[in-house]
Amino acid sequence: MGTRLRSIQAYKISLPLLFLLVLLLIPLPHASAAGSQPVKVLLLYDSLAKGTPREGNVTVLQQLLASYRTQVTVSSIDRYKQGTMQAYANVITVVNDGDIGISNRAYLDDLSAYPGAYLHVGYQLPAQTRDKLSAVTETVSRDTAEIAADKRTQADIPVRDIEVLTQTGGSTYGTITLSGSGRKAPFSAEAGGTAYVPYFQKGNLSELAMASVLKKWLGIEENGQAYVVLKEIYPFSDLNLLEETADRLYGAGIPFVISIRPVFGNTDFPAMKRYEEALKYVQTRNGSILVNAPVVLDGVSREGGTLREKMNWFIAVLAKNGVAPLGVGTEMYWTYDKEYAKSGLGFFDSAVLFPDVKTLYIDPSDTSKPFASAPYSMPMSFLRQFGAADRSFPVFPMDTAVVYDFFGSKEEMEEAVGTLGSSGIPFADYKSGSHEVKAGDTVVASSRGTVTINGSPVNTEYTPQKISADYEYEKKQQQSLAGAFSVQNRIFVIIIIVSLVVFGGLIVVGYRLYRKKYLK
Repeated sequence: MGTRLRSIQAYKISLPLLFLLVLLLIPLPHASAAGSQPVKVLLLYDSLAKGTPREGNVTVLQQLLASYRTQVTVSSIDRYKQGTMQAYANVITVVNDGDIGISNRAYLDDLSAYPGAYLHVGYQLPAQTRDKLSAVTETVSRDTAEIAADKRTQADIPVRDIEVLTQTGGSTYGTITLSGSGRKAPFSAEAGGTAYVPYFQKGNLSELAMASVLKKWLGIEENGQAYVVLKEIYPFSDLNLLEETADRLYGAGIPFVISIRPVFGNTDFPAMKRYEEALKYVQTRNGSILVNAPVVLDGVSREGGTLREKMNWFIAVLAKNGVAPLGVGTEMYWTYDKEYAKSGLGFFDSAVLFPDVKTLYIDPSDTSKPFASAPYSMPMSFLRQFGAADRSFPVFPMDTAVVYDFFGSKEEMEEAVGTLGSSGIPFADYKSGSHEVKAGDTVVASSRGTVTINGSPVNTEYTPQKISADYEYEKKQQQSLAGAFSVQNRIFVIIIIVSLVVFGGLIVVGYRLYRKKYLK
């Protein structure tokens, strides 16, 4: 009897434990970092290398870090102040000039005592970093190189005055092979949270290689997702081509995202109604919607308060008409502006960050606005530079947006769809991630493929409506004045008739007087 009782008790204890074990073994979905605090990174640089091959590498680092959901504070080493480094668990230094030594004593002293994770990029490897990595470097004046990383390769990259690792005791990643000497050196080295990347340049495979270095250095384990993003879509775009594009991508099994330009007035015009119908059709073809940041014009007054009102209003208009925006598309500099970040981007926890075309700040900031999701954007032409030994396409280390400007013709669209379909990239559905947009009383959200507006699922079986081109663009004048104008017209007619009669009579009288005087 006692044995049986113990068996029952053991069964009662083991059942909840078994259930808990099953829950722990269930894989969790790729979740956003919404609600968690972003990792804070201090990014320092000696110069922006204007006019050299290294120009733009700091900006690329900022965008890569954003794709890992970090909050970045960026500063030149010259402006560094004592003690700043101690507030960050992760510090990166980019040195683009190998000739001019760093003279800021506050920076040098703080770095020598810094206990956190440190990544050095470029020239002038600090002595303590060199010691931790047991690193020996050499400068190559001029050559061509091949970079290999994550099964991707790119050959014939011209290099000039670059550092290469000739020896290290740390773990290495990737290779850079010099054509002239045939020497093969590691792309990077890492040991105990300290990492070094000797060569990093915008526009080649070192961008993706750096993304992998950052992923390991930041301790991120999940693989990145890839998305197709179409941008530069307006109410006056070819909406028939947009719907046809949605059909072609849907037929090819490629989920996609469109980043639409906002409209801040005249939303009752037929053009806007046709715009909304096309967007709702996109949603039925496994498409997701982003609101693109509005165009900022040079020389025009920019006010954050007005921007907030307009963005809030446009999001509400879309939601009211069944269109569910899940994030924002914007040039990256908006995330480094206090007013743009608050008034333009504050509604969204997800963004696709595009490279800056022209920066027009309101209130610039050294610290970025972080997002729970911020895929790294790149054109397909960038990816087509790289080869893969087994003709497969390796998974991206970070969330990535393959971006196209919206097509100018059906032929362009067909070519792009064919390229995407044959690329081997496993494109993900943006809606499968967790995204949320809040604008006043309007809440748009997605989770595991379901999109809701204020808690109600979006209609993905919607049939577009035909919008008539007839529209009264100017209201007619009040009809109460019609009678007065009619009476006025009659009076004018009578006056004209009387004037003609009088004038005719004067002619007759004058004619008779003339005859009497001259024809006697």
